[in-house]
Amino acid sequence: MKHIFTLLFCVILSMPLLAQSNGGKTESDKYTYAKQLIDQGKYQPGIVVLEDMLNMKNVTLQPYALTLMGYAYYQEGNYQEASAQLQKVVSLYSSWNHLDEARYLLGNVYVKEGKVDEAIELFNKITTDSFAENINAITHHSAEDLTYEEVKSLYDKYPNNEIVQLVLLEKLQSLSEDQKDNELLEKLAQNLGVEISKHFVKKSEFKDVYTVAVMLPFFTETTDGAALRVKNEFVYNIYQGILLGKEYLEKRDIKVDVLAFDTKRDTTHIKSLLSEASMKNVDLIVGPLYANMIPYVQAFSDSTGIPMVNPISNNSSIIADHPNAFLVTSTPATIGKSLGHHLREQELAALELIPEEDSMRIKADTVEAYVIFGHSTKEKKMAASFKEAYEEKGGKIAVYQEFDPVDGFKITQELFDPLAKVIEGDSIEFVKDSTAHVFVAVTNEVEALSTISALLSLGPEATTYVPEEWLKFKQLSYGQMESAKINIMFPSWYNDDDYRVKTLIADYQEKFNNQPTDFVFKGFETIFTFGSILHEYGNGFVSALQESEKQRKGYMLPAVNYFESQDNQYVPIIQFVDGDLKNTTPPKFEELD
Repeated sequence: MKHIFTLLFCVILSMPLLAQSNGGKTESDKYTYAKQLIDQGKYQPGIVVLEDMLNMKNVTLQPYALTLMGYAYYQEGNYQEASAQLQKVVSLYSSWNHLDEARYLLGNVYVKEGKVDEAIELFNKITTDSFAENINAITHHSAEDLTYEEVKSLYDKYPNNEIVQLVLLEKLQSLSEDQKDNELLEKLAQNLGVEISKHFVKKSEFKDVYTVAVMLPFFTETTDGAALRVKNEFVYNIYQGILLGKEYLEKRDIKVDVLAFDTKRDTTHIKSLLSEASMKNVDLIVGPLYANMIPYVQAFSDSTGIPMVNPISNNSSIIADHPNAFLVTSTPATIGKSLGHHLREQELAALELIPEEDSMRIKADTVEAYVIFGHSTKEKKMAASFKEAYEEKGGKIAVYQEFDPVDGFKITQELFDPLAKVIEGDSIEFVKDSTAHVFVAVTNEVEALSTISALLSLGPEATTYVPEEWLKFKQLSYGQMESAKINIMFPSWYNDDDYRVKTLIADYQEKFNNQPTDFVFKGFETIFTFGSILHEYGNGFVSALQESEKQRKGYMLPAVNYFESQDNQYVPIIQFVDGDLKNTTPPKFEELD
């Protein structure tokens, strides 16, 4: 407000002396004296002098005096009286040269009174450019405190006000998808010439203790890890793993406060949980698990910037278009992409060892891949991402075929015919294509056994890769998989002979008097991995994590890598060796400090 006051005083100094009255004091003298008093913070004495001036005969400085009185009352916090004086100026002196000063001051009074509507109406009438920046800032600040409905009402009344449009755009973006008016959102963005930001990116903050909200379907009133028994036992196991992981983090001076929330299976209930004020102070959300719960947490994560992580799912829909969402494991697409890049890198590295003129190099450079995939979305994604990644680096695909459910064995055998051993005479054997790779992206046991039987019946030398589901097949023994040299894409593999894993198992048995399940390990790895990430990057870790190419050690997982991704990009390739699973693609940690 100081610049208004200065402007008014400068105007008065430039005015000619007016008629004298009241003991030789001119109205200009009285105005100047009142200004000095108000400049010293003596608002009431200044107001008295101004009132005395206004009672003089033939006064010509009424709009100046009334505006200065309005300013004095404003400074005192007497907005009602300030409004009364300034309204006189606006209504009685419409042709006054400095009317914009009075309008600006009155607009500020209206903001203080909570009359944002009236303030904007008045600000819209101001044409003096010097006020524009301040008006925009005041309008934005006052409109931000309003609800979406209140801002929408302002927009309906003042559709051309850019600041109102901008605040409404911001309010719209913070709404959940089922509440959002996307047509209005697009219109506002187009009018303002801005690109719609769908998600809020949180500025990172480092804390002594990070708060983790665990949102799981406990279906119980207690979340005491020692006494907890839930409707779904696996949920109990996940939570126990999280509690144990919390203790392991504390041993590394990483402190997390775990808050458990029972999502039940009630969307109304989870919306109520997310609306609690305390949720805004959370640094990470673990869960939820059920599909109908996830969209509500996704919307909350999008609007607040609070990251969320799913401890067990590999469903890419959880992270698609939700940059603050993460998966502990790898999606089917990542599994296929990882294998495609790995095989092609191996081939290119082998080529470098062979002289260009050598005939073996020509043969090595014609390696082809054979891909058979199942009917589910998961299987098709694995196959498609493998094909894309493999071909991206110059790999060649010989067969890319969906398994035939009617005559799968015969058709697959025909497709694999180039891999068959050929016998000439009594002793000479050779393989038509001895350098091929085979990726069987099939998770159905019957179809998988039919495919591998068709392949092995040909006696091939090709290397075969399969998803981790094959380890659960009852009709395919580990011995058979070892003899066939089958490689398994196994994102959640850990070495159970590792000292750390053995220690963890022993600690769990002592604490919970039971054998840990895979769900215990998933819960443990979730809190351990993301607790460590919070410690390294703070609670706004999303961008920093995705910009880092280095692999990090999990506790049980061999490595964790979220470079340009939201699921773990490190996928171990496991093979049976002497009855034990061995990692044929050990991670590299050269970049770690």
